[in-house]
Amino acid sequence: MYFNKNHETIMRIDSNSMQIPFEAINHIDTSHLTHKPQVKNGQTIKDLYSIGSNELPVGVSGITIDNMRQCATIKTSAKILGTNYLEGINKNTYNQFIDSINQLGIVELDTNKVFEQGIFHNIDTTNNVDMSSLYDLDKDWTNILGYLEVAKLNNKFDVDPYQTKYNQGIVYKGNQKTDKNRLIMYRKYLDLKKADNKHFLKSINNPIAFLNSTKNILRVEGNHTSHRAIKTRMKIETNRIGDVLTNGTNYNPYMLDKITQPHRQNQLLMVFNDYNPDEHQIQDVIQLEGIKNIIRMANYCEHTLKQFVKMYTTDSMFRWWWYGGKKSVTPFRPLIDELKKKDSNKDPQINQVIEYIRKSMINDKVA
Repeated sequence: MYFNKNHETIMRIDSNSMQIPFEAINHIDTSHLTHKPQVKNGQTIKDLYSIGSNELPVGVSGITIDNMRQCATIKTSAKILGTNYLEGINKNTYNQFIDSINQLGIVELDTNKVFEQGIFHNIDTTNNVDMSSLYDLDKDWTNILGYLEVAKLNNKFDVDPYQTKYNQGIVYKGNQKTDKNRLIMYRKYLDLKKADNKHFLKSINNPIAFLNSTKNILRVEGNHTSHRAIKTRMKIETNRIGDVLTNGTNYNPYMLDKITQPHRQNQLLMVFNDYNPDEHQIQDVIQLEGIKNIIRMANYCEHTLKQFVKMYTTDSMFRWWWYGGKKSVTPFRPLIDELKKKDSNKDPQINQVIEYIRKSMINDKVA
């Protein structure tokens, strides 16, 4: 596989859930939280204080204080970082991340102790791939989506492309019954323009410039929804916050290799690379590829192919199908030498879109 586990790719986290022990919290104010005790047989079995996303600012979706377990669960996303949203929660933005939580006035976290003692229950890892050197996403999305669709070779994954005016992307979803295997790629610009991101854009300085900077960004996200998934995929011993942010390996390039299996020859990609959908009709592609397949089956033997064509044509039709001369017919003879030469010098087929995304993620390294 192309992905080298030794690459020091930066861990960028978006949506996540953390558990922080009381030992790493300097102060807790529950005055604005809802008390939700659970009593059974006259005994308190749960003593919870919680607050939901409707009462919290952008980037924080919930805080729960558990007095029985002596810990707090905090659910956030990288939107808490404001204009640094695309940077994600990483070792370089960690201090800003903790400061932003503390500014809520609900918990006062000890930055160092949270780093050492807090754990992640689940995380989404992200990469922002700037496609502008290859494509204009507004103009070329249909072509890009085609490359993303034909890239999947692993039968353990299903592909779900979506293409509407305000929602364009693709989901690779594993049908395995163990840990969730899912990789998403989508246009970040369109995602940020959705109504549910209106409050986020209002919360940052110069939202127009920020939004425009994402026009050619293809967002890649992986979901890691268990302790086991975090540790095994990131190649770390624990799911402690500090371990994930400093020692974790970004799994997204590896997941992409798992889905696309770049060591295998992709026959459909070979066809896709040869025929631009803007220049070829489906019937032309089917006819030409059918003729190429027959030529290859005959091992490029002109005599065999000539006899084959004669069997299925009249004398006048044979001239068109063998030498050409009729616009609607693709002739055999000019293709034989051309195809033989091309096949003998054939380089491994590369999906230029997938390869560009893969390299971009691998080169997304710690500064």
